Amino acid sequence: MKGWRGLRIELWVEPRGGAPAVNPVMERLFGRLRELGAETSVRVPERELIDPMRFAAEPPPDLVLLKTVAAVGLSQAIADEAAGGRFLNGAQATWRAQDKAAAVARLAAAGLPVPATWLRDGGQAEAAVVADHPGEWVSKPVFGIHGHDVVFHAAFPGADDVPAPSGGNGCYVVDDGTRLIQQRIGGDAPDVKVYVADGRCFAGRKRFGAGSFATDVVEGMALDRATTDLVLAAGAALELRCYGVDLRCSGKDSVIVDVNPFPGYRGFPEAVPALMSEIERCLWGPVS
Repeated sequence: MKGWRGLRIELWVEPRGGAPAVNPVMERLFGRLRELGAETSVRVPERELIDPMRFAAEPPPDLVLLKTVAAVGLSQAIADEAAGGRFLNGAQATWRAQDKAAAVARLAAAGLPVPATWLRDGGQAEAAVVADHPGEWVSKPVFGIHGHDVVFHAAFPGADDVPAPSGGNGCYVVDDGTRLIQQRIGGDAPDVKVYVADGRCFAGRKRFGAGSFATDVVEGMALDRATTDLVLAAGAALELRCYGVDLRCSGKDSVIVDVNPFPGYRGFPEAVPALMSEIERCLWGPVS
């Protein structure tokens, strides 16, 4: 019997609508932890006054579930991790994965399929670039979240086609105006969203929209072996244990269009046991 009683487990999240963003799957997960005797708490680092060196005077929690990708939360997590704090996912890995430009480059370096991608901070694309890349494109913030400021383009966008940052993400995620410009794969078809925990994949189709991240409606689906291997390889390339992968289809092949560290697993309450296994792995090591 593992010693859950008295363990301190925190969930770090962003704010949403003036309250911590805790969805039904996370509520169920924390309910299970409390049943076992763990002490749980939810924190929004951006709403707190935090001493970065507090662990010199107080012990860290036994584990933090790092669901936030907001700037202050990630910065604090990196400092805490260096001071001995334990995170799921690791703070450094989360920071690197949240940088969409770096993540695309790492996925490509691992030989995984990603869309044709350009990185731009203002400036007009050369005519040769536009001519050599016909078709639809999408632009998105490098440190984007929840689909904020994602724009679809009928052709490779010029400088005037990419709007300035709206500043309205409400999640304390910094947007410096740099944009990832990617070839749009699959047209108007729904995204294939795959959530991973404990090496298990929970997959479904969900149509992208401004508020789609906050809905639990997803059309469950099974993955073939090749797609499962692709998704697991993405996690390995980015050093993530709990993550989400957005896929689009180009002909018969799947292409990775986004990877999100610690998603909400919305629509998949059956992921709770897998998340519990990940927590056990962090606390006590892999089961032999």
